Amino acid sequence: MAADQRNVPENPAKNFNEYFRFNLGRDTPSDARNTLLVVTTLIVAVTFQAAVNPPAGVWQDDKYSPANCTVVTSDNNDCTIIRYAGTSILHTRTGAGYDIFIFVNTLAFSAATNTILYLLLDSPFQTEVLLSIYSMNFAYGASVGAVQPPKTMKWGLIAVAFMLPYFLRVFSNIIKRYK
Repeated sequence: MAADQRNVPENPAKNFNEYFRFNLGRDTPSDARNTLLVVTTLIVAVTFQAAVNPPAGVWQDDKYSPANCTVVTSDNNDCTIIRYAGTSILHTRTGAGYDIFIFVNTLAFSAATNTILYLLLDSPFQTEVLLSIYSMNFAYGASVGAVQPPKTMKWGLIAVAFMLPYFLRVFSNIIKRYK
C-alpha cells in the first residue's frame, strides 16, 4: 500500500453517510477547508443573487393612483405612486412572507460569509479578504434596501440576521472556555 493512499471504505453503498463524512484518518483538514470554502462561496453567491433579484422579480414600472395619472408633479396633488419600479413584487403581495424570506436569506448569507471569514483567518491577504467580506455585507444590505418599497425596510430584522452568526460563534467560544 502506498504511503499517500488514504484508508477509504471499500463499498459506499454499505454506509453512505460514513463513506462521505469527514474522517481525520482519511481526509486532510486542508481538503475539508477547501470543500467548505467552495460550498460557502456558492451559498454567498446564491443568497446575494436572491437579494438582488427577489422571488417573483421586481416591478418594471411605476403605478399611479388614480389610474389616469402618469406623473406626480408638485402642482398635481391628486396623483400618488402606489407601486415603484424596481421594488419587489413579492413584498407587495405578501409583506410578512417577504420579510421571512429576507430574514432567512440574510441569515444564510451572513453565516456563509462568517464561515469564510473563520476559514481564512491568519492566511495571506487576510486584510483584503476581510475588506471583501465586509464590503459584500454592505452591498448585500444596500441591495436588499434598494428592492424594498420606500419606508418599508425593517433594518432591525436585517441587523439581527446579519449579526446572529457572529454572536453564536462568540457565545459558543465562551461556553467552550468555561466547560
